[in-house]
Amino acid sequence: MPLSDVPGPATDEEMRTLYPPQYTFPQLKGFIESGYNSRSDLGLLKRHPDFQKRYNTWCDAVRAEYGTLGMEYLLQVRLGWKEDVKPKPTYANSATSSATATPNPLVFRADLPEEYIKVIPNDWPYSVPLDVSHFVIWSRVPAISSANIPLAIYARVKDDGLWGFTGSEGQEEAVLPEGVDPKAPMTDSEKQFFAQACQEFDTFVRRKWPEDEWECAWFVNPPRLQSVPGLAHIHVFARTK
Repeated sequence: MPLSDVPGPATDEEMRTLYPPQYTFPQLKGFIESGYNSRSDLGLLKRHPDFQKRYNTWCDAVRAEYGTLGMEYLLQVRLGWKEDVKPKPTYANSATSSATATPNPLVFRADLPEEYIKVIPNDWPYSVPLDVSHFVIWSRVPAISSANIPLAIYARVKDDGLWGFTGSEGQEEAVLPEGVDPKAPMTDSEKQFFAQACQEFDTFVRRKWPEDEWECAWFVNPPRLQSVPGLAHIHVFARTK
């Protein structure tokens, strides 16, 4: 079926009436904190079942029109990245650049130049409360790499990903959903290294969604579970205070 004939992203009214939320915001935070988003089946944090069926039908149409993975649709239509999506690294002291040139970033950081990053609403959000907006931060450089993750926790981050919360002071605590077991606790040193690994992402989220106005929960899937292999992205769930 042609893409033009397939139902696309839902309207707010459709989300409210046809695909009502299955999780509260505290439960959403509990999913992320427990690491359930990074389990092999993406855990229980999913779209509404009927909305997922609509999404699958739409994906089939996109793949038929744009290619096997629908990558060209994402890059050209949603992100507007028509040039090489992975810029070649340059170095200020290399033979091919001037001594005053600014190096291209190799990994995600809070001050990425605009051409390396794009923040867009998720057209096909997870089943979250209606007052929560689901955004995706798309990055043309890796989010998880040996260049930005301390070696002491690199293996764990490759398995579990990264996550964090902003603007949560005085807000509802995370609630571990029924049947969800928490992941093994970190040691004090692991917590310190983990906070270091999350710092650039946390800073970006705080700048984009100021804590006096927004409460956010974010996570980065480990590379093995990225829905678009080779193109890093960060999920952000934001609600106004």
